[in-house]
Amino acid sequence: MTNHDAVLRARVLMLDEGRIGPVHELRALRVLAPVAPAAYLPKLSMALVEYAKARTGPERLALLAEAVDAAERMDRTDPVRAAVLLKALDASQEQLDAAGRRSDALAARARMLEVARAGGR
Repeated sequence: MTNHDAVLRARVLMLDEGRIGPVHELRALRVLAPVAPAAYLPKLSMALVEYAKARTGPERLALLAEAVDAAERMDRTDPVRAAVLLKALDASQEQLDAAGRRSDALAARARMLEVARAGGR
């Protein structure tokens, strides 16, 4: 069951979008994404990719994995799904490669190819 107070606080916080810090924005988006996935999963994925840029090591990889997961959960008919998913996968494969996880990076690249060919479905 959704905590209605948390959802309300998150919505109010998002009204201040652009003026709130990335940590608060991520918290709000994580609360709102399950409530309104069509509206907030793309924003969550993109925010995670941006936030991950300022992180390193395992934390960065975890954030990027969460970004890919959020993008994968988007509705397959969403016209921005392919672009959001490709951006998350690209950032993820780059970091996986940098971390020496070549097979995982190749798997991400293969998924990118699938998404590009299918147009996001």
